[in-house]
Amino acid sequence: MTSSLVLVGNSKDGTIITFDLSGDQLTQLAVSEVGAPGLPLAVDARRDRVFAGTTKPFGVVILKLDRDSGTLSPIGHTEVEGAVVYLKLSSDGSRLFWGSYHQGVGGVLAVADDGSLSAVGDIISYPNIHSVQATSDGLNAYYVSLHDDLVAQYSVDAETGLHPLDPPTVAAPQGSGPRHLILSSDETSVYVITEYSGEVLHYRRDPESGRLELVATQICIPTDRGLKHSRFGADPRAEQLIWAADLHLDESETRLYCSERNRATITALDIASGGVLGGVTAHSEVVAQPRGFAVLPNGDLLVASEIDRIVAQYRPDGDSALTLVDTFPAGLGAYWIEVIDR
Repeated sequence: MTSSLVLVGNSKDGTIITFDLSGDQLTQLAVSEVGAPGLPLAVDARRDRVFAGTTKPFGVVILKLDRDSGTLSPIGHTEVEGAVVYLKLSSDGSRLFWGSYHQGVGGVLAVADDGSLSAVGDIISYPNIHSVQATSDGLNAYYVSLHDDLVAQYSVDAETGLHPLDPPTVAAPQGSGPRHLILSSDETSVYVITEYSGEVLHYRRDPESGRLELVATQICIPTDRGLKHSRFGADPRAEQLIWAADLHLDESETRLYCSERNRATITALDIASGGVLGGVTAHSEVVAQPRGFAVLPNGDLLVASEIDRIVAQYRPDGDSALTLVDTFPAGLGAYWIEVIDR
């Protein structure tokens, strides 16, 4: 039976909960204190290190993972120039990319063999950076600016850091609020979820140049729930506005899941050959305010409620409609989930 560790970062508690996933069964193993709020996570499984972004103080906490007990022990902290809301570790574990929403900055940290971190090159700046992804070869990185409706595209040098491509940015639809992005496994498609319009944007990526081109958009939220297009600075709960959050591909990359917080739904989209966006296959009601979720190795979804101190396990049917399997206690502000082979 395959076994994995599942880490859930609780942004307001400053804790990480570790679960064991054996087959289809989740079991809580440990609750680890990080000592600071924030907690986007990046995992270096080869060295049993976990990096946790923090907002007070600004920086990244380095934690040692005990795979047997699931406990995480802080062993270091590196300051950066903003409150960290997103982390991405390069595939070889040599570089850690970070972004700060409130300070509108991002950068690259070199990862030493002992897990310690040091800045590489200059920081970059765009208003309200919300996420970053890097290619598996570590030669390109992409940062999303929610405020400026763009994806900034970079080449990456191991010694000098981030260098803008030509052109340096690619646009998202005006007022859409691009939030999170992911890459397909062949890295020819980039998908971005928009917080304000509730869409998925499909960008084609040229593997040689690293440049992106917007080729399609698709609504990825229910359109019959009374939500209106949102905007920067609005209160989505008070005004009943679209509040999309996260997106993930399933293992086969034939389904793309998207979460919307105001109506607590996850929508499934078809993905056709070549990464082409298809239509909606299912809308499913899930836990309240699902800011973050993950697709587990068995195909189930683990969805975190940002306000109810729970995570919930859901099983998709053939259309990717979700049925509740079980719920588990979590901390306040649960939103970041990472899965590690055990």
